[in-house]
Amino acid sequence: MGNRYIGKLYTFCEWVMRIAYLNILWFFFTLVGLVILGITPATAAMFSVTRKWITGESDISIFKTFWQVYRVEFWRSQVFGLIFLITGLILFVDYKFFTSSTGASYIWLKYMFVILVLVYLNLLFYTFSLFSHYKLSFKTYFKNGLLMSIFYPIHSFLMIAGCIFVILFVINFPGLSPFFSVSMLSLWITVITHSVFAKVEQRKRLSDEKNLVSE
Repeated sequence: MGNRYIGKLYTFCEWVMRIAYLNILWFFFTLVGLVILGITPATAAMFSVTRKWITGESDISIFKTFWQVYRVEFWRSQVFGLIFLITGLILFVDYKFFTSSTGASYIWLKYMFVILVLVYLNLLFYTFSLFSHYKLSFKTYFKNGLLMSIFYPIHSFLMIAGCIFVILFVINFPGLSPFFSVSMLSLWITVITHSVFAKVEQRKRLSDEKNLVSE
């Protein structure tokens, strides 16, 4: 009995160390790219590591996997960074406008803005997960990410809830943010999106089988 609990404790501590190490790598390589150029390849690399964890490859070399994706996808991932940066700036300008506006007509616009922000965040989460799972065109990444964020609302809600949890965690425990913040969120998002991808692939298989039978 004692050995079983010790084994579980060891596994738990091992995962804590993995998550902390991945978080440190993300911060370090984001800074290596001078933040602006480093954040998107570091994020893509982080999601690639968490994807391998979720698919059963928990004993991979974290640094080797991270560095390989970071190096190979450095410039390709900048497209995502540029698009999301521009979109984020537009949303920020809209936010400043709505918060300074008054009147009944602006209340509905504020609600619409909140919905747009939620869609933006879910599209961001899905896109990076898709990027780490599949080799697709940029248009397909965004199209599939948008469709999934709309047609899987419960999963989308869970990702937003995880994002809120991490923000609250960082606010209440700022000293732990270099070790437990973005990597925790990445792992949580990967678990959820992996479930969505499995559902989508299952539906595709069933559809293909149905088409074969009809032929």
